Amino acid sequence: MKVIGLGLQKGGVGKTSISVALAAELAKDSKVLLIDADPQGNASGALLKEIDFELADALLNNCTADQPVTKTGIQNLWIMPTKPLETEGKEKSKLRVYKKNVASDEPFVMDDLTKEFAEDFDFCIFDTSPDFSTFEENVFYACDEIIPVMKCDTFSADGLTIFMENINDFKRRRRCEKALIKTVVINEHNASFALDTNIKNAIMNQSGYNKIIVPQDQAFKKAQAYQTSIQEIGAKANTLKAIAELAKAIKG
Repeated sequence: MKVIGLGLQKGGVGKTSISVALAAELAKDSKVLLIDADPQGNASGALLKEIDFELADALLNNCTADQPVTKTGIQNLWIMPTKPLETEGKEKSKLRVYKKNVASDEPFVMDDLTKEFAEDFDFCIFDTSPDFSTFEENVFYACDEIIPVMKCDTFSADGLTIFMENINDFKRRRRCEKALIKTVVINEHNASFALDTNIKNAIMNQSGYNKIIVPQDQAFKKAQAYQTSIQEIGAKANTLKAIAELAKAIKG
């Protein structure tokens, strides 16, 4: 099983949208587990109407590791969910409690968790929060590959630089030989905006990794509303092509 983490230390860049779209694309011919490791629980809310056990229950030993794993409405796609904050609230969020009180004592827990599903799935996708705490480090330690997701704005470009630096520092401190960055997703690109084009070109000129450009597309919001994938509701051809390219890059 190949483990992929999507991240960036900035909110609103579309990590969840890309995570779900990528998972659905890979699920066309593979068994995929999407793990919602963001306390906001947006990926879970985008795919499930009801949640019994969640990721934090497994981490807190309130259930077995497999009990939170839930089949989605997308063929070959399962999710280990996190209850959305709008239903749980910050004070009741089990994953927030785990991050704050337990994560630092369990540096290898996410690596151990993914290994439990290695024989059952072909790919595991982590959707992460715009944070870089010990918990996120634990997630990235479990990953074979990390994919930064950014938008075409100055804050995202700065966030990409900071994220890359933090990943390198984390790998050095934790002696992590995996967690490679091979691909960067430039999300919500609008070719009619000069700033978008300038930032896109600056990133495209950087060497060392692939760049996947995903255009602005209302299909992402529509898919979330209907709790399905962009592949099912007629996204733009360029959007579907970009997500297919991303899946192909991961497959190698």
